[in-house]
Amino acid sequence: MSHYKKAALQKWMDLKIDVSFLKVIGWEQLHNVTLTFLNEILEREPRQKIQRITMISNPFVEENPLAPIHFTGISKDGKKLHILINFFNRFDIVKRSLYYATKAYADQKENDLHPVIFINFLSYALFNQTENFQTVYLLQEQHAGTPLPDAFELHFIEYPKLIRDFEAKKVDPWNDAKARWLLLLSIVDHRNGNVYHDIYKELDLISLRDDYIRAALNRWRELSQSKEEMEAYEERLKQTLDVEVEVREAKRREEEAFEKGAKKLQVEIAKKMLAEQMEIQYISKITGLTLKEIQELR
Repeated sequence: MSHYKKAALQKWMDLKIDVSFLKVIGWEQLHNVTLTFLNEILEREPRQKIQRITMISNPFVEENPLAPIHFTGISKDGKKLHILINFFNRFDIVKRSLYYATKAYADQKENDLHPVIFINFLSYALFNQTENFQTVYLLQEQHAGTPLPDAFELHFIEYPKLIRDFEAKKVDPWNDAKARWLLLLSIVDHRNGNVYHDIYKELDLISLRDDYIRAALNRWRELSQSKEEMEAYEERLKQTLDVEVEVREAKRREEEAFEKGAKKLQVEIAKKMLAEQMEIQYISKITGLTLKEIQELR
């Protein structure tokens, strides 16, 4: 039975804030949910699926509260790996990813080194050179492109691109488990003031046949109705937004530059049309400039 309430959903936690992710997806008592989530996101081969996982670093109790969440895992073929998950949207996110990934590698024992996987969940579009909502970077040979195994994986998941693909019906959460989990995290976006009710309703239906999605939804709903849990979440949300102010400022400057360029183009077109002695009402319709602005150009 659906527990959907449109108004209440706006007051739920944003799962792309690390404290809420840990309490819903990374909660120890939902161990199988955590494993399922990671295996679907990473799309590992059957023998490389993670079967055990342990959190070894919690940024809420460590010296660096901006550090990524750090797990260690054991795959089905017995190999150990380090998994770092970051939810902070920083301007220098690529460099920070490399810093924490290499640090996790360097902190291991010299004769007992294991692969490091770093996953970024970003609420803004980062890469212009690809339309994919998830990009994965590996160390590889320059000419042949052969990957260097058992070293690094850097994952960047860009949520604006995922939402775009969902709205264009290019992703199918019913048949794509990775899309299902990523969309779950997209439903509430407190950074940008968005709530995607259509995604929630679809995943709520899917949860009738997906036990793990259902468990995560129930846990999420429960925590979002707890005053104590929401106070802790809101404190972390504020801290996160304070840290990310540089990203929002960069986005604002980009939008202002775009608007300034668009305005300049409108003026240039209007001047050419005036030179051709066209009616100012027609010029206004074509360029979007007001009649007063066109008269001033005249």
